[in-house]
Amino acid sequence: MNFKTLAYSLFAVLFLISCDNDTSGLGASLTPESDAITVKDDSCFATSRTILTSDSLLVMTSQCNLGRFTEQNSGATLEASYLTQLGCMENMFLADSVYGIGDHKFPEWFNQAVAGLKPYYANLRLYYTGFFGDSVNPIKIEVYPLDKMIDANAKYYHDVDPTQFYDATAKPLASVTVSGWNLQDHDTIRNKSTYYPSITIPLPDSIAKTILESYFNPDTRHYFDDAASFMKNLIKGFYVKCSQGDGTMLYIDRSVLQVTFRHISHDKNGNQILESPVAEFSGNSEVIQINCLKWSGLDSQLNNDSCTWIRSPFGVLTEITLPIDSMRDDAYVLNSALLRLSTAVTPSSRFKPSVPYRLLLIRKDNKKVEDFFNKNSSIDNIESFVSIYSSKYGTYTYNNIAALVEKIYSDRADWLKSHNMTLQDGGQAAYESEHPDWNKVVLIPVAAHLDSRNSPISYYLDINMHQVKFIGGNKLKLKIKTIRSKF
Repeated sequence: MNFKTLAYSLFAVLFLISCDNDTSGLGASLTPESDAITVKDDSCFATSRTILTSDSLLVMTSQCNLGRFTEQNSGATLEASYLTQLGCMENMFLADSVYGIGDHKFPEWFNQAVAGLKPYYANLRLYYTGFFGDSVNPIKIEVYPLDKMIDANAKYYHDVDPTQFYDATAKPLASVTVSGWNLQDHDTIRNKSTYYPSITIPLPDSIAKTILESYFNPDTRHYFDDAASFMKNLIKGFYVKCSQGDGTMLYIDRSVLQVTFRHISHDKNGNQILESPVAEFSGNSEVIQINCLKWSGLDSQLNNDSCTWIRSPFGVLTEITLPIDSMRDDAYVLNSALLRLSTAVTPSSRFKPSVPYRLLLIRKDNKKVEDFFNKNSSIDNIESFVSIYSSKYGTYTYNNIAALVEKIYSDRADWLKSHNMTLQDGGQAAYESEHPDWNKVVLIPVAAHLDSRNSPISYYLDINMHQVKFIGGNKLKLKIKTIRSKF
């Protein structure tokens, strides 16, 4: 080692020895006392209760529930039926039937030429994506024709009265007894990867006859110009309900009226061929389908102080009252507010509704709930939040509802200012009288419309069978962890 290198080494050692290892005062020496931040880590407590789904909620989904299910332990029963319109394609085209060929008339030509074959017939097919409950439990389904048009410009909700649209004293147009497993289909069909389960309900031949006569008559061909004309002049729609059976709930995806008729074609040698085209008139998300849902026996779940419930679809919900004034005041800024909901074990039963996957937490005041679903909204993380169920911990977690608390707080402050009132001079009572749900939120099961990356873009009501029991109520309060700060 040369002399210069040795000198540098000694200098470095002397510098390190001279340094003070205590750095505790470093930050304080650089920060003025007036700029110090006070941080408060605290907990507040909210109350919760079970409420009936009394507010009408718009169902922005093509799925319709059909069936009846009684919960084993509580005795609560859901009856589900639906109203459906049937549309047709604009300027739809049907192949020439024998009705339009020469002197061939229904049914004489068929009786003579093709003994035993019907010239036309109609079926209503109910396609479903799945079911809840007993797979082989028989249920009787009845179909009634609508005698009143469903108003396309009106909003219809789950509690609509179906008797406004059909004659409840009349006999059903058709009925069939089926099960969730659908014994109408053979196993060879059911085992195919493309299998789409459906229920076939034979309708009176007169429906097919009326439709075909109208189509092949030049004076009434305009009935098929569009869906509105078809419904106005021919088929206004159907009401479908479960009249017998308990224990099965079908999730209907599409309702399709199929009209099969005979058609004469020719092979390459000019010989006549008898074919059977099918005309379809479909009820789906492009026309109106309305769930008609009715619960009974829910009272036992409304009067429990140690827990709250959600029973879906449209049964009971959990409402939470937030301690706004304990969480927020003018002296502090609310930086974070974490709410975690813990589920409780429910009694076992043979068929138990699942816990909802997504749970919307939304402000209840000022028709926020109704507006959210009417507009098919996405969450804003200010007045609406969504949590996904953690099966590992049995919880739903809303990591930060601070923005909601601030919004509720500022809305009240703005109202008081506009009315020249303060909390101390009667303003609190006056505000609560006009806004009874001012500090309340409600929890609602939702499903999501997903983009190509499986990310939610909007939400709608999840109307599958769900239930969840939360630890809470008036006696067992919900902890909200808060972080507040001030300068």
